[in-house]
Amino acid sequence: VTAPGVTRAAADPVGPLNDAAIAAGADRARRVVCAWGTQGAHLGRGAAVERLLRGQGVPLFQLGLSQAGHPKHPLYIGYEVAPRPWD
Repeated sequence: VTAPGVTRAAADPVGPLNDAAIAAGADRARRVVCAWGTQGAHLGRGAAVERLLRGQGVPLFQLGLSQAGHPKHPLYIGYEVAPRPWD
């Protein structure tokens, strides 16, 4: 979904298989770059995904953090910014 309003209006924006799909993708990824921006605050979803990934022992990367600590969305970051560890 490219429009945050659509996600916010959905009765169940996460769905029953979303976490399993994220976990499976992270297991196969060479690098996991978190970049959900401040939209991750909606329903605490960003924090939930972070816990899921850290619980799997997946090293996480980010492109910068917002003032509230959310991994910044790439739309708002220059091309020269490289992923760095998110400890």
